[in-house]
Amino acid sequence: MPTKPSRKRQWQAMLNRRIRELVELAWQIDPEADVKMLEPFEGEDAVLELLVAPEKSDEVYETMLERSTQIWWDDGFEIVVLVHEKKHEAVKGE
Repeated sequence: MPTKPSRKRQWQAMLNRRIRELVELAWQIDPEADVKMLEPFEGEDAVLELLVAPEKSDEVYETMLERSTQIWWDDGFEIVVLVHEKKHEAVKGE
């Protein structure tokens, strides 16, 4: 009989699924979004930093806020999502 995964591994697997869900949702809005995982600062379960195109930042922010809040209500995971605008590249030759 196969052994059941430990609670901690089940918890980590579910957290990883929720993080992937948030990242994929951000990429649906801005396929060029850059994603970084940061160290939690004060007991959060995870901290994501998204760098998105300036014209997409409001939509990504609102979507992440809504979904991460729903994840907190449904599963109890505190996933902080920081959304920042990408800086425009300096135009060469100026």
